[in-house]
Amino acid sequence: MIDIQPDGLVAKDITWAKGLRWQQKFINSGTDSFPVVWLEINPTVVGLSLKPIWANPETQTGIAPLIQTAQRYLAVAGINGGYFNRNNKLPLGAIRRDNQWVSGPILNRGAIGWNDSGEYYFGRLTLNETLITSNNQPLSILFLNSGYVQNGIARYTPIWGSTYTPLTDNEIILVVQKDQIINQLPGSKVGVTPIPIPQDGYLLSLRGTAATNTSKLPIGTKVSLTSTTTPGDFSRYPHIIGAGPLLVQNRQIVLNAKAETFSDAFIAEKAVRSAICTTTTGNLMIAAVHNRAGGNGPTLAEHAQLMQFMGCVNALNLDGGSSTTLYLGGQLLDRSPNTAARVHNGIGIFINPR
Repeated sequence: MIDIQPDGLVAKDITWAKGLRWQQKFINSGTDSFPVVWLEINPTVVGLSLKPIWANPETQTGIAPLIQTAQRYLAVAGINGGYFNRNNKLPLGAIRRDNQWVSGPILNRGAIGWNDSGEYYFGRLTLNETLITSNNQPLSILFLNSGYVQNGIARYTPIWGSTYTPLTDNEIILVVQKDQIINQLPGSKVGVTPIPIPQDGYLLSLRGTAATNTSKLPIGTKVSLTSTTTPGDFSRYPHIIGAGPLLVQNRQIVLNAKAETFSDAFIAEKAVRSAICTTTTGNLMIAAVHNRAGGNGPTLAEHAQLMQFMGCVNALNLDGGSSTTLYLGGQLLDRSPNTAARVHNGIGIFINPR
């Protein structure tokens, strides 16, 4: 039997491709030393780009090893992204690609937005969608293509998949096609009856007390949508991944996991973690931080300190634990594939020959 010690990380600094650098070494935080593996990307290099990727391009239901998802999308590198429900395999946070919301944000949690010109934006993100009826009655839509289930109105578009199956009992489903309500369907038991999503429309799910709005939305009602983000700057970015909590902003640690409604247990936990950040040199960095020598991984506070120490101007915590996966060129850099969990989504790095 060969036992590989966690403190056996060999320091590396490899220029893997033009604008793409792989580094790994131990980094000290206080009295502890953490093995960190990271990729640094120069966004000004022509042909390098980043895009959100997810396990099943046909539907939002599904999880897969990041190595498999990255290869499916032909990404040369990547890291796991935001949170998801491991039971029903649905997203729990913001995913936006090419100006299209794949899944809406939840709980005003931290997110990163970017464009194809190498500009990035970090903040706590909320999506404000409003349904406006022909008689100017506004109704707030709280969730978009999300596995996060609460009372209120949720919207599901064709990018969710060909059908939507109720996530709670007794939902009222409104079918909207070409900006008109064409049907009202009483929801049955959770997970029982799939309802087709029109290609030129969407479904509205009225849950809990929101079902009282049914009388305001009879069949034949014309409707329109307004959509903005808070902060409004996020609206300018075609690609977004949400996770949280936000760690660093303008070089200062801004960690406030309570404000992003993370649990006390999550906040105190010492765990393997991943992050995405922009550096003082204007580069982008994706990093995996594993267990400290002789102990467990960093707390969120230690994670923020590590990112600040590594030169992050802005940094966002991504999903962690067994989800933490850093991929490059057909291999995982930070762990054995046998220990990597299946994940819903990630951030892919692409080299596009010109």
